[in-house]
Amino acid sequence: AARDAGVKVLLSGMGADELFGGYRKHLACVLGARYQTLPRSLRSRVVAPSVERLPVAAGGRGLRYSRWAKRFLSFAELPEEAAFRRSYSLYDQDELEGLLDPELSPHVQAVVDAHHSLYNDSHLSDHVNRMCLTDTRLFLPGLNLAYTDRSSMAASTEVRVPFVDPYVFRAAFSFSGSRKIRGRTQKVPLRVAAEDWVPRDVVDRPKASFGAPLRAWVTNDLGPLIDDVLLDGRLVSSGFLQASPLRRMVADQRAGRRDQSKQ
Repeated sequence: AARDAGVKVLLSGMGADELFGGYRKHLACVLGARYQTLPRSLRSRVVAPSVERLPVAAGGRGLRYSRWAKRFLSFAELPEEAAFRRSYSLYDQDELEGLLDPELSPHVQAVVDAHHSLYNDSHLSDHVNRMCLTDTRLFLPGLNLAYTDRSSMAASTEVRVPFVDPYVFRAAFSFSGSRKIRGRTQKVPLRVAAEDWVPRDVVDRPKASFGAPLRAWVTNDLGPLIDDVLLDGRLVSSGFLQASPLRRMVADQRAGRRDQSKQ
């Protein structure tokens, strides 16, 4: 019927990352748990101070590994649920409460509490599967499926998501987390299943993203707009955003001390 109506139908791989541990945050949290096994004195006296001193940009160019190291240490020392939440959120709780009107603090706490409850609301026995289940209950329906449905319908395109299927879900959670992420290789069961049909260079291809050049925009092109609309705008004058922490964020971004482009 869709073909007769002239509607394009696309197949999407959405759900594969959530079910099989394919996101960078999944591997990062696994590495964070391993990092915690290092001697505390090494982590606190050597690694953390060294990473803190690293700039995230130099000579007008971003320093990717420095940025990743700082991001990693923002959650690597935290307990499991808090580390996972912090691995993909833009602020920790104190930062967000300090940035917003103090009257909004109870709402921030409610979001944190809800995430904690959802993450621990299962009998899954391993770290990776707990992260995967949380993503299938939060990130997948709240972001990926919702945005894809809206954008595809706007273009009169039907999107099918074969991984979002009860049979696939049951199969995915029959694998232990150690079988989904092996060393630094992610989505291992899918890679093995695809070997008979997909060329090896495709199976082993690194994950690619579709990011916009936010850092360049925020640091350069959008500078006047940030000053006018954000720093001197209504969100600050109304008290919704606090001026001092907001100005520190912008200053850190422009000086290359921290990457605050997404924030």
